[in-house]
Amino acid sequence: MNTQAQDSRRYIRLALTAIIVVVAILVLLNLPITLLQSSIRLATPYVLGSMAAIVASRAGVLNLAIEGMMLVGSFIAVAVLYRTGLDPLAGALAATVAGGILGMVFAILYLRIRINLIILALAVNLFISNATVYFMRTQFDAFGTLADPSIRALPTLTLPIIDQIPFIGQLLSGHNAVVYLSWIMVVVVWVILFRTQFGRHLRAVGENKAAAESVGINITRIQVFALTFSGMLAGLAGSFLSIGVLSQFVDNMTDGRGWTAITVSLFAFEQPIAAFFTALFFGLSEALSFYLQARPELALPPDLLLALPQIATIAALVIVALRIRAGELLKRREFAAQFGRELSKLRQGQIAGD
Repeated sequence: MNTQAQDSRRYIRLALTAIIVVVAILVLLNLPITLLQSSIRLATPYVLGSMAAIVASRAGVLNLAIEGMMLVGSFIAVAVLYRTGLDPLAGALAATVAGGILGMVFAILYLRIRINLIILALAVNLFISNATVYFMRTQFDAFGTLADPSIRALPTLTLPIIDQIPFIGQLLSGHNAVVYLSWIMVVVVWVILFRTQFGRHLRAVGENKAAAESVGINITRIQVFALTFSGMLAGLAGSFLSIGVLSQFVDNMTDGRGWTAITVSLFAFEQPIAAFFTALFFGLSEALSFYLQARPELALPPDLLLALPQIATIAALVIVALRIRAGELLKRREFAAQFGRELSKLRQGQIAGD
């Protein structure tokens, strides 16, 4: 009976997934192509940020400093281009390195000095937020916004062959390098976690540190790598905000996207592929906010439109909580049913013995 119940739940889950996919495709096909293109672009920081959160969480550390790591990436990308005038890809690379360094520092402070994780993450986020403002004013004499003609945005790329496919070409071609790199990183993270020995060790550390250490896995090295790599992904996500969408740095331009990326990873139960599609949903909510703001004839409240991404985040957290609660209730019900069956068998055995 237990196996039949599991099979039934699996079929129901697959059927619901298929229905959701079909409905989503039908809805997307009826949306303006420009809105869908914007959704893909705006999902990029959520894709990279969620990968950063997944890698760290799988290693047993909830990286709550992703917001600060994204912000430092945004600032460094613009600062490097402002000082050097190099190709925008150099700015993205510098942002990735800066995020990795901050991730390593975060790992050392947490793992070696044993600072409380939540206090450390909040301190890092606040420090980066204020440090970017300070250096922008003292080093660049800028207030609120750091912009200059020497700061160029990442160029768009045309995908050969795909560009010629109707609808698909319009949807997938014409984005910048960081967008495509974020898609690649989804595959890279999935391969590392589920198809390599190092990934098995990393997941073992996250699931049971004592058991992992007992078989000779270096827990500290694994977690330092995870937080450093997490910082690199977050820094790259930040560079997209400053030189991917715009070509300038604005105070607190991450605007909570790091926290939303953590929500994406939680909603996807730390699965890279699921997180990618969840990030696309959040990108759609943000693009929809901008799209509706540009249509005053709809007469929708501006505050409501600005809050659409936050509403989507809250809804996702509620769904996560409900799913976790439902899972707990199902486990309790299965345990109670199994216990009842075993108790019934025991009673029958006692009666037969008498």
